Amino acid sequence: MSSPTILFSTFLTASTFWTPLPGPSRKRAVAPYLYRVTYCSPEPLDAGCAVTWEVRGGRMPYQVVLEREDNGSLRWHCTCADAVYRGEVEGRHCKHVKGLLATGRPRGEEANHRGTEAQRRQKKAG
Repeated sequence: MSSPTILFSTFLTASTFWTPLPGPSRKRAVAPYLYRVTYCSPEPLDAGCAVTWEVRGGRMPYQVVLEREDNGSLRWHCTCADAVYRGEVEGRHCKHVKGLLATGRPRGEEANHRGTEAQRRQKKAG
């Protein structure tokens, strides 16, 4: 039995961490936001949900999801109003996703490149 492939930073997928983000008030004063991993796929190369985080620190808790599409590309989702009503329509990320990206998450091309390298290594080993 082989162990699952983990393509993402183990610190961010195996822990709870804080990151500073603009707060929910109109003044947007920086506030600490808590990210907690709630799901990490045992098969991150497969299409579907790869990782989910619960985000707290604003007015309400939100969920951030990293999804792998059928073609292998990665797509970010968030349940906050900014992402739902503006972000996905305009093709930009909300502050919750940007907070993860700034903490060292793989981005677009870089993430796909890492996935491709891992797939090659897995084929050679298997």
